[in-house]
Amino acid sequence: MIKCVIFDMDGTLLDSETVALIAWRKVIDTYKLDMDLTLPIMSIGLNYNSMEKLFTEHMGAGFPFHKYWEESRRFDREYIQEHGLAVKKGFAELSEYLNKNGIKSLVATSSYHESSVNKLKRVGIYDSFDGIVGGDEIVNGKPDPEIFLKAAALSGCSKQELIIVEDSENGVKAALASGIRCVYIKDIKDIDPQTESRVFARAEDLAGIIDIIDSLNRG
Repeated sequence: MIKCVIFDMDGTLLDSETVALIAWRKVIDTYKLDMDLTLPIMSIGLNYNSMEKLFTEHMGAGFPFHKYWEESRRFDREYIQEHGLAVKKGFAELSEYLNKNGIKSLVATSSYHESSVNKLKRVGIYDSFDGIVGGDEIVNGKPDPEIFLKAAALSGCSKQELIIVEDSENGVKAALASGIRCVYIKDIKDIDPQTESRVFARAEDLAGIIDIIDSLNRG
């Protein structure tokens, strides 16, 4: 019996990974950095510490990652202020279903807690969730399972009573490592086929989660 769904946020609930890549493109162009979007795409699903490690490994220890990360966040906020932020397809239907059936929902995101709250409030879905675990509240970011294990503890449910919904390779790997069923929904790019072969199910959008839960709860 599924009693709680744990959602990634960026790319799963919100179309924010697209905005993040637009922001990184502006950083690259503004500062004429000798890089393309390969690293920002590789960093999808990572928290700050993991991103910093990734960038400095590829760009060198002297790369001022924090400066450019802060700039990317500023450009991100400016873009959202001007253009808004979209909720991913199927959320309204899924949220109604979860509420009707008494199934809890949590957010486990690599984004900072406060930033996540602000984004979810901005798009009007913050009150749909029973709790949030942010990337600044853990030590080891995705693909380590720490954030999902912390969310699982917060839910008060056993692993068999949970599913995780993810869009990124790093997030799916973290979900798989947690021992909790993972449902994959593609966002920016496909994940590695070997990784995808290990997920419990794949859905085309968030509304597709409804049939998956129904099937599990019917036994």
